Amino acid sequence: MAAEKVLKNLENLIGTEFDEDEIICAFEDFEEEGETEVIVKESENYGYDAVAYINSENSTQFLFKISDGIIKDVFIA
Repeated sequence: MAAEKVLKNLENLIGTEFDEDEIICAFEDFEEEGETEVIVKESENYGYDAVAYINSENSTQFLFKISDGIIKDVFIA
């Protein structure tokens, strides 16, 4: 599975409540550097509200804009 497929799955969640379990499920069988553990957490940076990624050194980061608990946008860093 490619990162673009994960992004498409995550884009399907736009307009829904931000739910960590739903985000993790959207990753399906995506792996990077042999790792599959998905990390979802609040952002520590300005410009996006949450981030999801595979727990590996050079992982692709999926960034979320959230308003009132609803996913407004998602993009790849």
